[in-house]
Amino acid sequence: MKATRHYHAADLRRAFLLILPTYLILFVFIIIPIFFAFYLSFNKWNLLGSMKFVGLSNYRKLVQMEEFWKALINTFYYSFITVPLGICISLALALLLNTKIKGLAFYRTAYFMPVMTSVVASAFIWQWIFQSQNGILNYIFGFIGLGPLSWLNEPKGIFTVIFESLGLSIPRWLGGPSVTLVAISIMSIWKNTGYYMIIFLAGLQNIPKTLYEAAEIDGAGPVKRFFSITIPILSPTTFFVLIMAVIVSFQVFEQVAVTTQGGPLNSSLVLVYFIYERAFKFLEVGYASSAAYILFVIVIVLTYFQVKILGRRVHYA
Repeated sequence: MKATRHYHAADLRRAFLLILPTYLILFVFIIIPIFFAFYLSFNKWNLLGSMKFVGLSNYRKLVQMEEFWKALINTFYYSFITVPLGICISLALALLLNTKIKGLAFYRTAYFMPVMTSVVASAFIWQWIFQSQNGILNYIFGFIGLGPLSWLNEPKGIFTVIFESLGLSIPRWLGGPSVTLVAISIMSIWKNTGYYMIIFLAGLQNIPKTLYEAAEIDGAGPVKRFFSITIPILSPTTFFVLIMAVIVSFQVFEQVAVTTQGGPLNSSLVLVYFIYERAFKFLEVGYASSAAYILFVIVIVLTYFQVKILGRRVHYA
């Protein structure tokens, strides 16, 4: 018995030694910065001089800043675009790839490739696509008559004349305040759709085929089977994807930093980029830490309400 106890104690010590590096990394690079940022939010500091304790002054001044509210509204707007569209597109692709079609492995890999691509690299590619003069997107629009090919000295198409008569024009995707955030949302949906698609696909493949067979025998059509079987059984997966998509949408940064830097006229300024600017451009670390904790509270509150309200509709059995 003593030998067995000694053997288990030795295994326990060995296990703790093996996981110690992971816990040290977690403690040094995550736990300590979290508490240090909370402390900084009550201080005035420019990264160089000494800190000055100011209490809640950073929070009071922050909520009075027009740029902060602009960044907050833009972040909610970006989330409102990307979350529902991203989930719907991901689910649709998962449903298509859950069928028996030729080249299934190729399509799954192709749709997942953007997830593995660097955000910075993909942002540079989309920046070229969205160029108003030489971008491929507006070139296609111009080629089919939806806009003038001014760089080729081509005449205006009939659709361009109609658009201009209605006061419309081809979007300046990353240069027009009204559509910049939409362009960044398109970029993000393209980047993240493959990840959510794989999760939906895993959930779809866990649904017993016998349920569909029984429903088909009872006379249920594809639409009826989708809403009566697929949606209820897939609800835990959808709930997980929804929470993850909301959290990810509030953390958008690289796309804005690479393409627009918050412009034009702060039309694409989001909270994380606002935090980055305050901390490393204006050296207002206290404001940045305050904004970071406000963002943290917003995400926690949104997640809590999702769990409390939508969690009741999830069918785990």
